[in-house]
Amino acid sequence: MNDARREERRRALITATKKVVRQHGISGANVRAVAAEAAVSTGAVLYYFPNFEGLMASALEGVVEEFYSRRREALDQYSDPAERVSALIAAGIPDQASDDLRLLYESIPLIRQSPELRPLHRSVVERQVMLYVCAIELGVGLGSFTLAAPLETIARNIVALEDAYDMYPLIGLTQPAAEYRANVRSYAQLALGCEIPEI
Repeated sequence: MNDARREERRRALITATKKVVRQHGISGANVRAVAAEAAVSTGAVLYYFPNFEGLMASALEGVVEEFYSRRREALDQYSDPAERVSALIAAGIPDQASDDLRLLYESIPLIRQSPELRPLHRSVVERQVMLYVCAIELGVGLGSFTLAAPLETIARNIVALEDAYDMYPLIGLTQPAAEYRANVRSYAQLALGCEIPEI
């Protein structure tokens, strides 16, 4: 089998895995369910991936890339540093959690059984932190921000707040996302010494 065909089949299995997880949750995802969704045998699934955890990691990698790209696009719509920070906050705490965001958070408990997922989840955090670091550095360079703490500390705190608020709906807390975004902007204003407008 040529490389292009092999890659096409791997992508089809990854797509099927995402669909199964979205329909049945992480706990309902297994080799049989993915094979049924992709209309292949269970042996075919394991032919293309060393194990189910490897397939799940590949599916999550795609989700992470899409998630990061959407945040990057939101950032690039603005040139003003305060608006860029606000745009990142808005993208980080959506009104409704997407299936992809749910998949990311629901996969966290799998890290204990599947440590190969740990670097992937670390990369989600680090890439988000770097987006904030870049936005904040720009604001400092232009004289818009006066930092109340080290730059990376502020970036990590904002990401941590976003992650916590994104988890709230998954555990049944139902305040409007706009309220959570306002809370994060209020922290950002204190930390950056600059008004952060609502986007």
